[in-house]
Amino acid sequence: MKNTIQILSGPSREELFDGLRLFFEKRTVNFTVENDNGRSKRGLPTIIQCIEPEDGSGDSWNIRFNIPTEDLLRLDYSFFPDNFYDSHVNKKMVGVKAYYSTKSRVGTITIE
Repeated sequence: MKNTIQILSGPSREELFDGLRLFFEKRTVNFTVENDNGRSKRGLPTIIQCIEPEDGSGDSWNIRFNIPTEDLLRLDYSFFPDNFYDSHVNKKMVGVKAYYSTKSRVGTITIE
């Protein structure tokens, strides 16, 4: 089961790649996402693990990153798979994938 979180705004290309470059310092990169089914916005700190080009534009990226579990679970997690909370509550970080455009600064986080 796949579920998504919409990224409403995020970092520039330079900020995104600085987050990857400073991975070992656990540098966080913040994305603003929808919370409570679009009724509010919330900053979501992430630690970038991998950035791959999505196409040849230089503006579209497939990203893998870690989100502190406590921050992810503060979102409205009614859209998560049924066993998501039970299987992640004892972990410090949750690994997720995302598509992100540094041109429009929007994207989608996929929870599997």
